[in-house]
Amino acid sequence: MLRSIARLSAILAFCGFLTAHVAAQTPPAAAPPPSGSLPPLPGYGPWTKDAERQDGLFTVWRKEGKVYIELHNDQLDKDFLETAVNANGLGGLGIVSGQMFQQEARLVRFIRNGRTVAVIWPQTRFLALPNTPLADAVRLSTADSVVGMAPVVSENAGDKSIVIDMSMLLGDVMNFTDSMRHLADPKDPSTAYHLDPARTYFGPSKAFPKNIVIEADESFASAKPPDAVNTVVDARSIQVRAVYNFIALPENDGYMPRLADDRIGYFEDAHIAFDRTPRTTDDYVRYLIRWNIQPSDPTKKVSPAKNPIVFTLSNSIPVEYREPVRRGILAWNAAFERIGISNVIQVQDQPSDPSWDPDDIRYNVVRWITEATPSFGAEAQLVWDPRTGEVFRGGVLIENVLVRSSGIALDVTNPNNEPAEHSGRSFAVHDDGLVMAQQFGYSAYAQALMQGGNPAEIAQKEAPDFLFGIVLHEVGHDWGLMHNFIGHEAYTMAQLRDKHFTSRYGLSTSAMDYIANNIAPRGARNGDLFQEVLGPYDYHAIAYGYAPIAGATTPQAEVPALNRIASQWSQPQFRFASDEDVEWQNGHSIDPRVEWFVLSNDTLGWCDQQLTIGRDLLRQLDSRFPRTGHSWDEERAAFAYIMRPYGRCAVHAAHFIGGEYLSRARVGDPNAALPLTAVSRAQEQRAFALVDHYLFANDAWNLSPMTLRRLVYSEHEPFLNFSYTEQPRLDLSVASVAAVFQDTALRYMFDPVVLQRIADLPAKNAAGTTMSMTDLFTWNQNAIFGDLRTGAVAHATSVRRNLQRRYTALLAKLAAVPTKGTPYDAQSLARYELGDLEGRIDVALHKTSDVQTHAHLEAMRADAARALRARETYQQAG
Repeated sequence: MLRSIARLSAILAFCGFLTAHVAAQTPPAAAPPPSGSLPPLPGYGPWTKDAERQDGLFTVWRKEGKVYIELHNDQLDKDFLETAVNANGLGGLGIVSGQMFQQEARLVRFIRNGRTVAVIWPQTRFLALPNTPLADAVRLSTADSVVGMAPVVSENAGDKSIVIDMSMLLGDVMNFTDSMRHLADPKDPSTAYHLDPARTYFGPSKAFPKNIVIEADESFASAKPPDAVNTVVDARSIQVRAVYNFIALPENDGYMPRLADDRIGYFEDAHIAFDRTPRTTDDYVRYLIRWNIQPSDPTKKVSPAKNPIVFTLSNSIPVEYREPVRRGILAWNAAFERIGISNVIQVQDQPSDPSWDPDDIRYNVVRWITEATPSFGAEAQLVWDPRTGEVFRGGVLIENVLVRSSGIALDVTNPNNEPAEHSGRSFAVHDDGLVMAQQFGYSAYAQALMQGGNPAEIAQKEAPDFLFGIVLHEVGHDWGLMHNFIGHEAYTMAQLRDKHFTSRYGLSTSAMDYIANNIAPRGARNGDLFQEVLGPYDYHAIAYGYAPIAGATTPQAEVPALNRIASQWSQPQFRFASDEDVEWQNGHSIDPRVEWFVLSNDTLGWCDQQLTIGRDLLRQLDSRFPRTGHSWDEERAAFAYIMRPYGRCAVHAAHFIGGEYLSRARVGDPNAALPLTAVSRAQEQRAFALVDHYLFANDAWNLSPMTLRRLVYSEHEPFLNFSYTEQPRLDLSVASVAAVFQDTALRYMFDPVVLQRIADLPAKNAAGTTMSMTDLFTWNQNAIFGDLRTGAVAHATSVRRNLQRRYTALLAKLAAVPTKGTPYDAQSLARYELGDLEGRIDVALHKTSDVQTHAHLEAMRADAARALRARETYQQAG
């Protein structure tokens, strides 16, 4: 779960286009005096006499609190790589220790200009054949970026090397000012953080054979610190340690870039090649991001790797978890052995040698960190050459929260895990990796409720197997693999119940999926609980990215062989669909098979089963939690762990509404389908019935009154009050919980893009084979307002009444002030349904004498009438 693949994708964009804000925040160097009046530079010997020296890729000098680097002639006008990583975090408030992708890696070049050196970020996006007119045109049409101007402070008369002042790195090069913007109160600019140069200085520096590291300890101050950070850091001044790494690019050791294909999921190093031939639909050349892995003897069927990749387990990893981490890394050897390369991956413990340092770019390090407020779960960390896509360093960062069964304070009223307005007890987590941690917690509590036992002890027992799957996933990212969120779709529920099958093929065809726990109904036969092996797609993807292709001397020459691999997309075990296919927030994603944390090729059936399990577990809470002597927080935590996957599955069903199955197969591929095949109307009806039953129905949220009276938390107020913010409510509102999931489903179904898709379905399919816009409105109208005509509304719960009021407001907005892009048919039907609602309310008012019901109906009628009048007024004015 390389968090935020969106961040990683941004690395593939312009390497220099973000420099404007850097230039604005880095003080410009003073203009040099006329050349005739320049005093001589200090002699190299006298200048370096009292300086501390560190030898490495560049010689690093430290003197009087400043850091300098020495550049030789052959290091000027030469490309290196620069990365910027923060060495500490803010306890989960948006800046994470060791976060590789806080800022993208870029080429960096040093160009001397008299007594200064321009530090340049060259552009790497645009390509043309060297020494051609097109190459000249590219140079004329694009611009590099200047990070800063470094003064030359001394020159060695012997070898003409120069020493430059690197104080430019004390500016906000990493743009932490923007990263902390979310901490400020938007209504009070004085709470924003800005770099304080007076409290900013150089931290440690290091020099290694292939890289040097310079740390800038930057202080950010706020005139009026926001309350949001009081629980984690001293808010008056926050120090962020920015680590700049200057790295030698890999030598050409037989590496040839490999071209990407959208049927196989690899991160891409994308370029625009203006001389690309033959002409295709675009001018992009997309290289895989991958390692230089070659057999030592290509003539043998299986040969050891020429340069094995060694991962080092940091001493920060708890001893009890080192073995599953080691196994998760080494498991990938099986995929490489299948393509004839053995011993590709090795694992070592951190050496006891005091000279060993994890900052040495030659080492691939797995590290373990802790955050007071967890902000992610795990992250792959890889560094590659932006010219070719060649990876030359990898690693994994693991947050301790992953193995803490109750380490996340879940806010079940917050579907996107965004920090709540009043969140003093904890910031809700906002990362898909942490959803995996929530899944782990759910597994422990579910088993405790089904089979008995202590959830903490169950979690402790199962943590190694769970962690193995996490590491398997992250190391897959290190090989360049993207997520694959359709892998679960290849297996049947019967296969998932067969331990012999799951131990061989896993719960999904790919470890790169976000894989739900395989929880079976009480007493049922079941397979493995977690993914414990590589899946068929993982072997398939490694073959595409790393299999040697005999006789190919150019990337283009490899394409026929690679196409034979990629052309198998239509086989369920080899399908690929990634992040761009699962973004449900705005209706863009079209294929309901592509989803997180679901299982089987019948996700509706699987979710129906899981929702039934969830209801059963909720009925047992009071008899099992809290245990004697434990606080009520234990039952509240159990409720939260059960409710999150419950809501996730119920909302997933909504994604079938207006859905179409998307095929990446190309013309000529075996069994290739058309790119789009509509979800059948019967399947859409089935999905909506599930939404109605588990989210909308009057009895969907009939939780035990006793349970609701027990869902409180323990309040602790430290003497200095640094970690306490009063919560709006001590209890948990079932109405709020229900509203979260109901509204999430409604927002998706009535998103303008989904509405447009539904409007277009009849034009692409035979009449009656898929749903219509009328179906969407009729299904919701009957599900939400069906009890008005029968008189059953008198027995509606507050959850049901709230849903009816909110849906009325949704119809009113569609009719009177629709969001841009809403089809006219949807607007017309919304108006029609408001009129229908008025009629239903008139009938219901004659069937009830209950004051609460009467008031509810009158208020809803007024809302509908107001929207209808507003629409009429708008039309008359128009």
